[in-house]
Amino acid sequence: MSNVRALGVLPRSGRLFIAEAAAAVDVEQVRQVWHAARAAGEPGWYLDRIAAIGRTRSSARTAGVAA
Repeated sequence: MSNVRALGVLPRSGRLFIAEAAAAVDVEQVRQVWHAARAAGEPGWYLDRIAAIGRTRSSARTAGVAA
């Protein structure tokens, strides 16, 4: 398991922030996950992936309002 973590496949903290972000219902929950990941010292590329999930939540909310 430590070899997988060393390759950057698993988050440093062991907490699956991307899974939490994907399960989030709205953009505010994704923001909270992003902040927790940043505080845990996750690398920039990992934070970028969480942010990308947040953008999909934001877009979906905007599309729902426009409809």
